[in-house]
Amino acid sequence: MEAISTDQDLDQFIWQCIEDSTNPLDFVDYLNFSYCTYAKQEEAYEKLQQFWGSKDSSRCFEKVVATVINLAEGGNLLAMFHLGRWYRLGYGVEKNEALGIDWYKKGAQAGCTKCLIYLARHVALTDKNEAISLFRQASDMGDSYAHCFWADFDKPNYEEHLLEGASSQEPYAKYSYAHHLFTQSESDSIKTSALDELKVAAEKGESSACTFLAYRYLYGSSVNDIDLEQAKYWAKKGSRLGDALACVSYARILVNDRKTEEEAVLYMRRSAMLGNEPGQTLLGVHLMYYGKTPELQAEGLTWLKVAANAGHKPAMEHLATALKTGKGGETNPQHAIEWLQKGASLGNADCQAELGSAYMSGEFIEQDQVKAHNLFHLASLQGNSWGTYLLGVSYQNGHGVEKDHELAFACFMEAANKKVIRASYKVATAYMWGEGVKEDIPAGAKWLKQAAQAGDSEAQAYLGMIFLDGMGVEENVQLALHWLKMAAEQDNNLALRELGFLYEAGKGVPYSQEEAKRLISKAASLGDQKAIDWLDTNCPEKPKWLKDLCLSAGSVD
Repeated sequence: MEAISTDQDLDQFIWQCIEDSTNPLDFVDYLNFSYCTYAKQEEAYEKLQQFWGSKDSSRCFEKVVATVINLAEGGNLLAMFHLGRWYRLGYGVEKNEALGIDWYKKGAQAGCTKCLIYLARHVALTDKNEAISLFRQASDMGDSYAHCFWADFDKPNYEEHLLEGASSQEPYAKYSYAHHLFTQSESDSIKTSALDELKVAAEKGESSACTFLAYRYLYGSSVNDIDLEQAKYWAKKGSRLGDALACVSYARILVNDRKTEEEAVLYMRRSAMLGNEPGQTLLGVHLMYYGKTPELQAEGLTWLKVAANAGHKPAMEHLATALKTGKGGETNPQHAIEWLQKGASLGNADCQAELGSAYMSGEFIEQDQVKAHNLFHLASLQGNSWGTYLLGVSYQNGHGVEKDHELAFACFMEAANKKVIRASYKVATAYMWGEGVKEDIPAGAKWLKQAAQAGDSEAQAYLGMIFLDGMGVEENVQLALHWLKMAAEQDNNLALRELGFLYEAGKGVPYSQEEAKRLISKAASLGDQKAIDWLDTNCPEKPKWLKDLCLSAGSVD
């Protein structure tokens, strides 16, 4: 075996040991080891996916560990550092924090400044002064990288430490200083310079810099325009460096474009297989809802279970929804409630809102409107816009709390301003009926149009009725027809019934008793009482198709 004195030497040795492996975990360990260096990541990703179902096959990384231990015991400082890291993080070995720290200590005593720095970072958890002493020792030995972490414990000299750290050859130190300048400075010239330094760090292999740049170009900033191609470039570069988070970021950029959806899923898988919980959740949701086969949808459910069992709270809410609705091929309402309860107890606002809805309706759990209201309140306190909307509904209806239309309106307005479409509809009707706020029909019409344009069928139906009746606006049958037809396409019973009445009267449309009967019958099948009454009066001898339609809704004897 040739001498191993650099990270590149070790990388080559590890790859030679595992390249013929059929166990995917060997390639997970390799990607973790080579994180933020230019190595064989692309080959490792491909083999990781190829052998994902072969986790019981023999491991090759054991040979790597045995060799590195021999090197470390022989005094190799590089081996000591990596053993410390592997045991602390569980890369290629069973996680053992104490053993990892022991290797850091041995390396530090032997003169490895990197072991000193990482030992200091661990010691800082319990002894700040001792940590500073270790950082100073590493710095005195000529490793300015220590200042990158020392900065956190010397706030008055924070920026000076970061600047000193950036003088090292470590890309992360350059990223830390540039990130600080970009996020803290109010000067565009400093920000521009920092952006250039971030690119230097990214090109040198710091994946955090890659991801930061990707989002700067995705959303823009005061010193750079939105540039989707640049965002893709930097996110992909980060994923190339073995960064699971960069894989997720790249997938998010690609996923909404049908032309790149397949590539997006590939990068979701990479992230998921590396154990990134947001990536597992993203992949799970995408496959469940957009997977073209039952097998892909079932795989999506499996990934959600993996993420939820790992403690990822957003996955718990998505998993609960899947188990409740049968999405992904498995229906288990009781388990759905259990996941919502777990997520809610961990403070997840989405789970709190959904669990509150279950308590409010008594669906799959004993009805408790007080608990429901309290859960909505918790979700709302965390800024959850849907929870705020539901809190408004509970105040409006007096469910679990005294009725309070003013509080209801305040909740609806807050949620509407966060783009909750149902809340926009509620704000509109509150203005129009003077509930919790002074009556203001023009304001109501404005909010109603906003909700209608966003696709809310009730808003479309009521907007149609406003134009039909000339309520606060000039009567306009054609505009009324436009909105009523849009709502009717979504099976809104009010719109179906009113359209039917228009055909019966020949108002704005050709007179057609048959079309009137068809539309009103459909409204009746959806439980619309006025439509049912119309049928009883106008169609006492109902044809079989009409009886079947109404009977399916249980609305006609």
